[in-house]
Amino acid sequence: MLKNACAVLIAAVAAMTSCAELVPADSPLVRIEGRTAPGQGGRIRIAYPGVTFHLRCTGPGLGMLLDASNAQNFFDVTVDGGQAVRLRSVPGLSRYPLLPADAGPGEHSVEVVRRTESWQGTCELVGFDTGGSAHLLPPPPAPARRLLFIGDSVTCGEFADVRGDDPLNGKTPNFEQSTDAAKSYGFVLSRRLGADCNLVSYGGRGIIRDWQGISATNNAPQFYELSLPDDPSVIWKPESYVPDAVGIGLGTNDFSRGIPDQTLFVNAYVQFLRIVRRDAPQAWIFLLESPIVNDDPGQPPRRSVLDAYLSEVVKVMNDPRIALAPVSHYPGVPHNGHPTGAEHLKIADEIEPLFRRALGW
Repeated sequence: MLKNACAVLIAAVAAMTSCAELVPADSPLVRIEGRTAPGQGGRIRIAYPGVTFHLRCTGPGLGMLLDASNAQNFFDVTVDGGQAVRLRSVPGLSRYPLLPADAGPGEHSVEVVRRTESWQGTCELVGFDTGGSAHLLPPPPAPARRLLFIGDSVTCGEFADVRGDDPLNGKTPNFEQSTDAAKSYGFVLSRRLGADCNLVSYGGRGIIRDWQGISATNNAPQFYELSLPDDPSVIWKPESYVPDAVGIGLGTNDFSRGIPDQTLFVNAYVQFLRIVRRDAPQAWIFLLESPIVNDDPGQPPRRSVLDAYLSEVVKVMNDPRIALAPVSHYPGVPHNGHPTGAEHLKIADEIEPLFRRALGW
């Protein structure tokens, strides 16, 4: 059955090498980190950023079979802890080699991280093709520690990987390529603390409205409950990932079209926190200040107001394990106000002591 499925898939992909074995994406030989949904025939459906596949193998022939919605799905591939290589999808089903041709016959570790934001594209991981020479080993064990970060494009890592040689694409340098969840503050902090990371984040969304001021869309209280943020039929099962701590970075988009009503914002945030607390009854929850929203000269003091709203949310919750997490303002670059990769590192530096003290890590 497995070999027959492999033969069908290979026949559908031009220039694909012969397949001695297809290991389905949902195999126990593949450790999945991040929020996903099951697909048909052992596939794994992916939309959230930061979803990571951890593998161990012998031999150089390992490849990945991916069915992508478009050419804007990007991944970081790291072999044996080396420098990450950026991989770009093509639309439809295709095979992507993961190990270089000169990889030795010994044991290798492979990590594949989805860089891309949810709205930029979706994909299904079909499985891993051993190429006739590779052999998958049991993956490294999952850490006992678990972190969850809920947010918008900042939490996704938008503009975190800006490269001088990337071509211009619209308003910003290579917008979709520069997003890199692996360089986001939450992912960086999770690696520092030896914890698994779930990024439940969606660019442009807020607590009560998105960056355009639209309330009738899947804002955080809606997409938080989903395995795939744009598919309301796939409800997330919170018992499958109970975090030790949660960082929430929301409010930037709520304030992008002016200052929202305090009562509406605070009440919606409180209601959302009660849902998060329902799912993680013992977790520490940190409400992160926005690194983008600022008190600009000649403009209404948006940052001060947002901070006051967040403080009111903490007061109303009256929960000893819910706290405000101060985060400085970071300017990004002149043509894009999202934090750069270096600024994400500074955000992680700022919040790391809070997490360590609270969790005893």
